[in-house]
Amino acid sequence: MPVATRREEWNVLLCDNTSKAAVPKSQRFKLVVRPRAATVKNLIVFCSAMRLPHVSQLVTNVNRRNQLRALFLHEDADAKWLPQMLDRANLRAVRNLVVHADIDVPRRILNAWEHDAQDKLIARAMVSGNKLFVTSCVPETIELGFDALPALKRIKSADRSTFEIAADGSYIHWPTPDIHLDLSTIRGAIEPGYGEREAAARLAHDNRYGSAIAALRTERGLRQSDVPGLSERQVRRIEKGERPTLNALRSLAEAHELDLNEYLTELAARCE
Repeated sequence: MPVATRREEWNVLLCDNTSKAAVPKSQRFKLVVRPRAATVKNLIVFCSAMRLPHVSQLVTNVNRRNQLRALFLHEDADAKWLPQMLDRANLRAVRNLVVHADIDVPRRILNAWEHDAQDKLIARAMVSGNKLFVTSCVPETIELGFDALPALKRIKSADRSTFEIAADGSYIHWPTPDIHLDLSTIRGAIEPGYGEREAAARLAHDNRYGSAIAALRTERGLRQSDVPGLSERQVRRIEKGERPTLNALRSLAEAHELDLNEYLTELAARCE
């Protein structure tokens, strides 16, 4: 289970009511009405193309301060006119601009941010000719040829654009011929040594996490045999780096007389 070492928070400005459904119900996302451009931090703006002039000055000033985390721009005009819409609002070179036709894309991105998994999950994808373009929830776009992976080679040209993205962004699925593709597999196809680096990072993370579990247990005066639902052997293996299940984490939290979120926060502090 991934552990966030820093729990970043964001301020969200909504220029329409429909965008609210894309924002996770979490204390990490705070809705703001009139943010001050000179002081607001970690700003996320939802706006339609036609309403861009109303927020252009705010976006420009916050962008200059490197505090604009995302501008989610809804296509309420013909996509061919988007450059003109940006020019109309006098907006150029805006970092972290995400243009979307519905709320699925921003919803996936913000949910990934909420769980600190933006570099692991997919926001959207597009097929053009022999190329697959995948945008992560960072967001960053990766280009991959259909001949780069054996699984992709099996997809006929007529079926390449017939895919679905999982609601949480965990994979792309082509119903014919039933192929699932996640972001790690995509990165592994274009980045030499990515798989080995990921495995080493997971091992290092699990070892740190196990050490944090052991340290917190020792501080609370608990023995490895004092965890309800887990044997002493299971606790020992987790503390040596075996990845715990969600149920195991719940048992550990209960032993420490904490709810799960409180327990994970304590572990995160030690992992820093």
